[in-house]
Amino acid sequence: MSKKVFIVGATGSIGDQTLDVLRTLIAQGFEYRVVGISLNSRWEKAVPIIEEFSPRFCCVADNDVAVPQKYNNTVIRRGFESINNSIEELCPDITVVGSSGFRSLSNTLCAIKNSERVCLANKESIVCGGNMIFNAAQRYSTQIIPVDSEHSAIFQLLLGEKSTVQELVITASGGSLRDIPMENFVSVTPEKVLSHPVWRMGARITVDSASMVNKGLEVMEAFYLFKTSSIKVLINRKSVVHAAVKLTDGVYKIHYGRPDMRIPISYSITYPYRSRLDYESPDMCSESLVFENVDYQKYPSLKLAFDILGNQLLHIAYNASDEAAVEMFLNKRIRFPDIYKLVYAVISSVKESKTELNDLEEISFYDGLFRRKAYEIIGGDR
Repeated sequence: MSKKVFIVGATGSIGDQTLDVLRTLIAQGFEYRVVGISLNSRWEKAVPIIEEFSPRFCCVADNDVAVPQKYNNTVIRRGFESINNSIEELCPDITVVGSSGFRSLSNTLCAIKNSERVCLANKESIVCGGNMIFNAAQRYSTQIIPVDSEHSAIFQLLLGEKSTVQELVITASGGSLRDIPMENFVSVTPEKVLSHPVWRMGARITVDSASMVNKGLEVMEAFYLFKTSSIKVLINRKSVVHAAVKLTDGVYKIHYGRPDMRIPISYSITYPYRSRLDYESPDMCSESLVFENVDYQKYPSLKLAFDILGNQLLHIAYNASDEAAVEMFLNKRIRFPDIYKLVYAVISSVKESKTELNDLEEISFYDGLFRRKAYEIIGGDR
């Protein structure tokens, strides 16, 4: 019996690679059927996907994009709400949430209610949704399998482990600015920041990798996913070690593999099994395992993430202000060091503390509040 798959964010980086994984799995005889896809606005990228996979629904979130009502045998739906409506109607076995940004939290919650498994690549869902996500998953008996390479690695390392974990180690590549002196950050361009030395990712996550905001978000993710604040970040430049766990006897278990997002994507889809992938493994005889401590003066955004860890309201402020700051940086309204300054300013303006929120409307209210605050600080509208 074939498994029905819905891909949220099918035309983005994760979506592209998910489709590539599905091609490989289908060619190997696995029975997966793409029944629905969503995208924001890049209709031209959706056309070949529709022609190849013939989903029942294609949801275009941006109402301003000109699209037909039907293409081939696929019904084209418009508006952000059409994504959740389609997930509810299709009840896919697997929903891959590959889109970025806060608003996909709504898609994640809908997928949890209507799917057996959610392959979750949208880190904002966990960072902002916190325990609400996992409470919903427990209520609906839905599996949440992390797709981020680091969290997929920790998830795998902990399978069957009976010992107490003393510490989680998340690795970082160091991003596109890792060899540029901190004093030169003020003059780096968006084009330079977007040239990541290892990973193929979307624009926001690539900028966040350079500032290590992305790693801060991953620390928050790990806090909720694995129920611990004992988390450390180390730099592994080649990104062949994705994570490690330290056990009570002092032993470290490490996850070592090629830096290719198709591997954790495939694992999230086929779990608890592993599929045969035709991707090269790193050469253990030529690779040296070198780790570096993080320079928190160079990456203050990561230090800030540790400082606010466990305060859900401040997690929301961290994410919302960064989303706004990255957009302003890419539009050349602010300079690269201003990203941290703006995130810090928004967090410093928060006078209340809430360690747990369990209502989507309330979370959305605070997200909008902090986003507006970021634009007010810089001056001008979005």
